[in-house]
Amino acid sequence: MITIVTDTSVGYSRAELESRGVKLVSLAYLISGIPHSEQPRGENGNYAEKMRGKLLKTSQPTPIAFSRVFEELTENDGEVLCITLSSALSGTYSSAVKAAEPFGTSVRVINSGTVSCGLHLLVDEAVNMLVCGMGLDEICNNLAQIKNKVSTVFSVDSLEPLRKGGRLVLSKSANTTLNMRPILTCIDNIKLISNARGVKQRVDALVSAVPDNARRIFVMKSEGADTSRVEAALSARFPHVKIHLRDVGPVISVHVGEGAMGISYISR
Repeated sequence: MITIVTDTSVGYSRAELESRGVKLVSLAYLISGIPHSEQPRGENGNYAEKMRGKLLKTSQPTPIAFSRVFEELTENDGEVLCITLSSALSGTYSSAVKAAEPFGTSVRVINSGTVSCGLHLLVDEAVNMLVCGMGLDEICNNLAQIKNKVSTVFSVDSLEPLRKGGRLVLSKSANTTLNMRPILTCIDNIKLISNARGVKQRVDALVSAVPDNARRIFVMKSEGADTSRVEAALSARFPHVKIHLRDVGPVISVHVGEGAMGISYISR
């Protein structure tokens, strides 16, 4: 039996985890030095209010956290496919790789190259392949190709959270002054695409970054963001694609701050 494992940045609810048979390893965040363990979507309480104005940090899971899950799932000849958020954004992938070493080929670890709803989309693809009866080798080979079809584009109100966490490449070019907002992409690293002035340019830039052949689309937001115009523009452009809306969890919120919005998609 193959079990898929991922981290809590995926943003699954408990019902989604149970329906997919996916297991979670929690990421951690600190509010003024007090540690918290991120939970499935909808179970993290009023984290945005608790974070406001406080010193915030995040922490990757230890190899031991992954080892405990891998040990349980590999009993009775079980196999594990572990898919983590991008290794360029977190040491979570490295922790999982180290934990997997004693288990040989029974545990495979994949660096998704993405995060949040991008990770959600990739894990969903793995779940679908598992349901179709594919083996571990075939799923891993297919995911290596599918990763190139998943991307995330987003915008933030403030660059400080990204800069403090060292997550932004070429940050000198990004601008949040005079009603400007950066348009960023997350494909392995976070990089600047352009700067947009005003709400309309911001929405247009985000929506135009989605390719015509997108087949699944998620709109994401942090506390205080209004994504109604993004949702409406995507619905008009992709009338046959359901637009899913998600609030990002506390770990992602630490790095993007309030007022952030984005789109994750997978293309055909």
